[in-house]
Amino acid sequence: MTDKPWEHPDWYDLHDTTWTAGPEREPEHYLEMLLALPPLDARDHLIDVGAGTGKLAAIIANSYPRLGRLTLIEPNEDKLERARLRLEKILPHSDIRALAMRLGENDALPKSEATIVSIGSVLMPMMELGGGTLADGLRWLRASLADIVAILKPSAWVYAIETLAAPWARGSLDDPVRRLNMIELTDEFYREGLQAIECVYRFRDRVVLRGKVA
Repeated sequence: MTDKPWEHPDWYDLHDTTWTAGPEREPEHYLEMLLALPPLDARDHLIDVGAGTGKLAAIIANSYPRLGRLTLIEPNEDKLERARLRLEKILPHSDIRALAMRLGENDALPKSEATIVSIGSVLMPMMELGGGTLADGLRWLRASLADIVAILKPSAWVYAIETLAAPWARGSLDDPVRRLNMIELTDEFYREGLQAIECVYRFRDRVVLRGKVA
């Protein structure tokens, strides 16, 4: 039995979103992200960051079966393997790559490759789980966003499903790490060079944000 149950792919699939907006809302916020995407085709390269077991990538791939390239980035190798097998069934003719890498820590991540990046509930949970102070969390978040921006081709988009801080969450840079509110998270996106940032969906603490590089 592990003391980090979220690292187990079966436990992760069962519990993902249960403690936030709720699993009954999950189809809605994934659908709203899907509907906000531009049309994807053979020339597109989707990079799914923090792919987990491939749930979000699978939803996108099922809707755009002519997607040319897909890269899955996930540090947990058990989850990554499950994601790769899942997506190879959906996209048998696509170029699929699986990279066991972590945001904010690896210079070997792809550079200027993606026409679109998807992020499914990665930034805020990982920032919070990292521990330390809010300043520590922001250092990791900014390094991770810099990685994501570097992955994108010019004029490419990033779409992120995120779970925000509770309305009562407070704390300065020296206080324990916490999730960010909408204004704080949007400011961090702008800080790292993303433009045209828009909230395309929100329900309670769950949002879908998008932004693009110049």
